[in-house]
Amino acid sequence: MRRIEFSGVDRRSPPQGGLRATIGLLGGRQRLILVLLTFGKIAVGFCDLLVAATMYQLFLLLQGRSAGHQLWWTPQTSLSAAAIASGLVVVRGIMELYSARVAFRQVQGLQTDFTLRLTAGYSRLQWERFVGCNRSELSRHALHSAREAGDFYYGCMEITANVIIVAAMVAALVYQSVMAACTLCCVAALFYGGHRVFVRKRLQEAASNREAALRRLQRDLADVFSSGKEIRTYGNYSLFQDRIGRQARLVAVNHLRVLGLPHLTRIVADQGAVLVFLSIVIAVQLRHGEVHHILSLLVFYFVISRRLLPLISQISFIAGQMEGFYASVMVVDSELNKCRLYRTLSLPLYLPDDGLVLQLNQVSFSFRHDAPILRLVDLRMAEGELIVIHGASGSGKSSLLNLIAGLTQPRSGIVRVDRKTIAYVPQEVPLLDDSVRNNLLFGLSEKSDDELMGALSIAQLEKFIAAQPLGLETSVGDNGALFSGGQRQRLGLARAILRDSKLLLLDEATSALDEESERQVLESLSASKKAIVLATHRIQVQNFAHRVFRLERGFLIEEEGEELSAAEHASSTGTVF
Repeated sequence: MRRIEFSGVDRRSPPQGGLRATIGLLGGRQRLILVLLTFGKIAVGFCDLLVAATMYQLFLLLQGRSAGHQLWWTPQTSLSAAAIASGLVVVRGIMELYSARVAFRQVQGLQTDFTLRLTAGYSRLQWERFVGCNRSELSRHALHSAREAGDFYYGCMEITANVIIVAAMVAALVYQSVMAACTLCCVAALFYGGHRVFVRKRLQEAASNREAALRRLQRDLADVFSSGKEIRTYGNYSLFQDRIGRQARLVAVNHLRVLGLPHLTRIVADQGAVLVFLSIVIAVQLRHGEVHHILSLLVFYFVISRRLLPLISQISFIAGQMEGFYASVMVVDSELNKCRLYRTLSLPLYLPDDGLVLQLNQVSFSFRHDAPILRLVDLRMAEGELIVIHGASGSGKSSLLNLIAGLTQPRSGIVRVDRKTIAYVPQEVPLLDDSVRNNLLFGLSEKSDDELMGALSIAQLEKFIAAQPLGLETSVGDNGALFSGGQRQRLGLARAILRDSKLLLLDEATSALDEESERQVLESLSASKKAIVLATHRIQVQNFAHRVFRLERGFLIEEEGEELSAAEHASSTGTVF
């Protein structure tokens, strides 16, 4: 007998970090688009320089003067200079609007891409690791972290373009006045140093504390919403309100710091830039002295400062925001790497022999390095056969069904089954907050009402749905909250039946039904000629079985004509093995 060992881990994609991770999150096309958008924003900034130069030339011409160096493209009259300046302003406005529109669309595309990649990765995560994850935290990563990661790349594009534009404007100032440029550079260096020393560390700490508080708050909220019945029964609202209030206050305090510190640096930058501009004006006057020439230079400085001052403030503000956004980029990168390392590997396809729907050959299973749950299980199942598997809680019934369904992988042995023909109904049926129709379809292409009602009929739910005013359009509520436990299970059975599967796996899928309802459902399922594996505690269902198996110490033991023990009779009344 050939054996197959599965490690379950692909280590070809080691986690990345820093700049490599930041670049690695983007595809080649996404990187190219961001570079082009950055150049587009730089082009907008250079339009401002051209406008300033043209305005400088215009004021010289209005005073009857001209620049010391005349080129062929330099306007020769004040009318032509004014026309060129007006055209440049219009072109700049159009370029800025188009650039901003494309940039916002690209960032939204990045956010959507990160969300889809995270949800796809979580969907392919190894089952034993997926069930150990906190659902609210996965949702937060797929929504909040993905959004902030997209904003980080927008900030990178903005800050890169702004730094280049500021450098070009400083070069223009150097050309006009070395003293003014040196003054601006010194002030910018002092401001940046102050930001690094006094703001950056506090901002990082606030962002980290906010993320931690958000995680705990989301978990507390998920606990409250999932425990609504018990909370109302015990009346212990204050316990959960205190927990939620404490975390909400922590989130608010740290969120205020994350937003407030960048605003503080922006205000300082604004006022500092104004002082720098005034210093430049004084320096120019001291150097040139001539009033007519100073007027033209002041116009030049005014147009430059109109963009330079907001750019300096924007660079400071974006730099502060990116401190917080970078943490989300690292979260997205870490989560995607985790999904790659621990994704479910493609299972080899082993089809059963003719006339069979399932073959298990020497199958063993355990969670990672724990003690084996299933040991050398052998099973051959014919088409249309109904098999019942029972055993003590924790004996491995659900683990066996998970192996057959392909949710988990055996540590050794071979599972021969066509997984495209399997339907699975767990004890707790997950329902969409949607109509009965969409819960039945659950991703299938459109089915006729007759087909839907036929599946509901086999699941003994047809009369209930038909009696509802909206029929198949009846809403089931959040995870089926508007339906009883038995109705949710029967809706799950109807969903599985609708898939025309050859093999139906039922994991305590009738546990919420009374004995008579369970009998009717099993009779309908038996008449459907589907092969059925039913894991259950209830002894009475064995009357519908072609064969009965018991799981004990990891071994699957077939019971052939054995008398029910007193303990087994007791379990049929609700006592767990």
